[in-house]
Amino acid sequence: MSLSITKFHWIRHAPVKAMMPGRIYGQRDVGCKLNDTERLLSLADQLPKEGIWVSSSLSRTKKTAKAIGEQKGWKVRPLAYKELMEQNFGLWQSKTWDELEDDPAGDAFWKDPAATCPPDGESFEQLCTRVQKCINHLIKKYNGQEIICVAHAGTIRAALAQALDMTPASALRLKIDTLSLSQISHFSDPDKDNTWSVERVNF
Repeated sequence: MSLSITKFHWIRHAPVKAMMPGRIYGQRDVGCKLNDTERLLSLADQLPKEGIWVSSSLSRTKKTAKAIGEQKGWKVRPLAYKELMEQNFGLWQSKTWDELEDDPAGDAFWKDPAATCPPDGESFEQLCTRVQKCINHLIKKYNGQEIICVAHAGTIRAALAQALDMTPASALRLKIDTLSLSQISHFSDPDKDNTWSVERVNF
């Protein structure tokens, strides 16, 4: 068996609709704005025509994937994985970050945002575990192919943490804009340890 390269094209979904700045939407299934056709076309131009499309199970990622494909006349039907969803912020979803000042758990979260679990939610560390498990599954299932993943900022940070051997706390420092592209490649070699390369982040 020779060296096999599996390339991931990570795209954060389009901006959400009708959400005030600073509001936590997490796993809420909110709509997205798909009017920036220039940016959608720019993304499509940088993607392989024959790639495997995957997304989270939230509609904003599926709709973004479909809109990108439409710029090239591609019929995109992404495979949806719930493991690629954004972090579950539990009872904090729909609140603003400023409102956490009145929540006893908010202080602990700001002290350790990677390890602290929001009430009835999950920590960023837990998100990293589930996302990275899904990535390993995709590598095994689509080894040697190009995978286009339309997901969320937290999901993409988790993917980059895996490729760069970063701690979850360090990965939270990465800025991931809406409709941005991050590209990483996984190298499978039977004679060596598996390795990663990072070509682009938040491009």
